[in-house]
Amino acid sequence: MTGGTSAPIRAAIYARMSTDKQSADSPADQIARCREFAGGRGWIVADDLVVQDAGISGASRHERPRFLELMARIAEWDVLLCWDFSRLARNEEDLGWVRNRLKAAKKSAYAVNTGRSIHDLGSRVEGVIAAEYLEKLKADTHRGLQGRAERGFSAGGLPYGYRTEETPSGKVDPHGRSIPAGYRFVIDEPQAAVVRRIFELYASGEGLRSIAHRLNAEGTSAPRRKGWAPSALLVMLENPIYRGEYVWNRSEWIKDHETGKRRRFLRPESEWIRQHSPLWEIVSAELWERVRSVASAKRSAYVRGLGGRLVTSRGQHGRARQPLSGLLECAECGGSVFRAWSNRFYACGWHRDRGPAVCGNVMRVPQIELEARVFGAIRDQVLVPEVIAYAVRCAVDALAVEIQKEDPRQARKRLREIDNELENLARFVAKTGKVDAAAALYADLDAERSRLLGRLTEIPVFDPEEILQAAEARVLELREALEHGPESRAALRSLLGNRRLRVGPDADRGFRVEGLLEVELETRTTRETAPGPFDCVVAGGRFFVSPPVDAVLPFMP
Repeated sequence: MTGGTSAPIRAAIYARMSTDKQSADSPADQIARCREFAGGRGWIVADDLVVQDAGISGASRHERPRFLELMARIAEWDVLLCWDFSRLARNEEDLGWVRNRLKAAKKSAYAVNTGRSIHDLGSRVEGVIAAEYLEKLKADTHRGLQGRAERGFSAGGLPYGYRTEETPSGKVDPHGRSIPAGYRFVIDEPQAAVVRRIFELYASGEGLRSIAHRLNAEGTSAPRRKGWAPSALLVMLENPIYRGEYVWNRSEWIKDHETGKRRRFLRPESEWIRQHSPLWEIVSAELWERVRSVASAKRSAYVRGLGGRLVTSRGQHGRARQPLSGLLECAECGGSVFRAWSNRFYACGWHRDRGPAVCGNVMRVPQIELEARVFGAIRDQVLVPEVIAYAVRCAVDALAVEIQKEDPRQARKRLREIDNELENLARFVAKTGKVDAAAALYADLDAERSRLLGRLTEIPVFDPEEILQAAEARVLELREALEHGPESRAALRSLLGNRRLRVGPDADRGFRVEGLLEVELETRTTRETAPGPFDCVVAGGRFFVSPPVDAVLPFMP
């Protein structure tokens, strides 16, 4: 850093490797190289700022908890080091997210294998190359799985009721170990007996929820840790492998890099690969058809109403969107809380669908009371002028403290000098054509410029009154939206982000609701107009803003 007395630069280190195989760029080796890079520049590295996500793909930032934790602590370090930028992200969208977070905080990141800053043009090119590599890897993997499926081998995913057995290829690796040609499905008889029982129960008229309760109460081994669910039973009853037909490539999953969630898309049936074998049959053709008949009869009780929504024979919509729909989860098991009993109450979905063996939360919360308490508390305790004004003061004070730490004038002066030298060098090349003679000097100046940009902490130019006015305007919009039924859910969704409110029993008040809310707005916080996060966060009774400043304010609907 610059100034009368230079403060030491605090470096954080992030390492990642998507496999457990050790190599020259294993996490331990990556960290060692990063430490050497920092030591050569006199930067300090605190041990608690050295993190790694081992055995985790870089396809999405949302699946790397240690990386997200490090980015959340961005105020504790000045520069982020990694072996190469593909460690941070393997798609340009996530790399752009990292770059924007660093830019907003006036921080930088360096790839130690090249010494390049993340803000350089070259790093953007590397990001495109990393994304292309990921696409090629995806295509190669899919082609390999397709070959397995076409030969009747398992191509991923093991249905309940089966195990796999290796089919030898007759080849061995350099260590003398057998190389399998593939793995074939073999019926696992104890699990197959459970499958037959599920089919029989459903064919006899028992509902999915009743079957799930029965299996969970009996302690029957389930495909997932959280026990049997009606949705899992429905998938099983529709899987043709149980009648001896293996269908592969029916769908593909596309990941949204912004949310980290995947969406399933059905492929054209012409792309499906089908394999038949009597060795895979667990249920008879007669039992399979009985189940199809029962399922068809139940589906006939529903028709598509206006807008494509399901309507029962009694004229009720099968699904209705309410203000809190999809935004609540059970405080005991983490399952979704939904409206039940003619939509007059909210209750835990896992307790209803999977039974008390999975979740013992029997609480039923009146819909009117829950919605009134949640929206009332947000409106009257959070989105109020005094709370917003306090949050703005905290944010402004925190920014002022950061500003006082640095004096970037010397770095800016040197940057101007370098820009002039680069312009002169460009004129020299244009006039003489001597590119080789100028290349080395250009590289040195460009590297110095990148280092200065990475270290430079520019003094923000902000107006506290402007921030307060922007916050008040945004809060007014949210308050108005919360007053209107159709808009209230969207307003609450924007406050929650990707989180949900947790609902649980309370001995004194009947039920409690805990959540984490954010209010984001755009303000002019630097000499460039850029989005600046301003978070009003409520977590139980804890209220804080970003930059991280803690203050206790009550919030409990």
